[in-house]
Amino acid sequence: MVKHSDIDKENNQPKKESDLVKFLKKRSFIYLACTVFFVVFFVPDMIQPDNLESKTILNLADDEQKVAWEIIKSYKGTDDEGSNLFDMLTLQIENAYVSEEILKHKDTKLEISASDIQDQKGAGFYEVHLTVKTHDNVREYIWNVNIVTEEIASANNGAKKMLNIVDNYD
Repeated sequence: MVKHSDIDKENNQPKKESDLVKFLKKRSFIYLACTVFFVVFFVPDMIQPDNLESKTILNLADDEQKVAWEIIKSYKGTDDEGSNLFDMLTLQIENAYVSEEILKHKDTKLEISASDIQDQKGAGFYEVHLTVKTHDNVREYIWNVNIVTEEIASANNGAKKMLNIVDNYD
């Protein structure tokens, strides 16, 4: 004899589903659709890295341009102590937008490019551009870098200000 799982063992009567189970069965498709919608549209933004590297666009074609950018990025001033230029730049940008986390904002982008200016300045010189685009502003910093001697010179006012901050920061 085969026993059915739908029949109560004591009374040999069919089991009744609880009201909660009936409620969930009727609406399970709605709950599944809401869960899929949440996972597809909201979870990727929640798990996406908010670090600055993910917002940085490097337009560096060759190794010399990458070296020029690394010299700018790691410059620690005339005494070679303290914070580097890139950290001070990010700090200045954050201080300009005190009320919001601008570097985590989805519209904030950092574009880095370098161009060869050896024809005008001599061997080993590159012009490095760092452009910070926020939702309401665009700032550009331009430095001339000699990759042979690792000397840095500012080419615009924003870059000059950043070099002064790094050189004089204790």
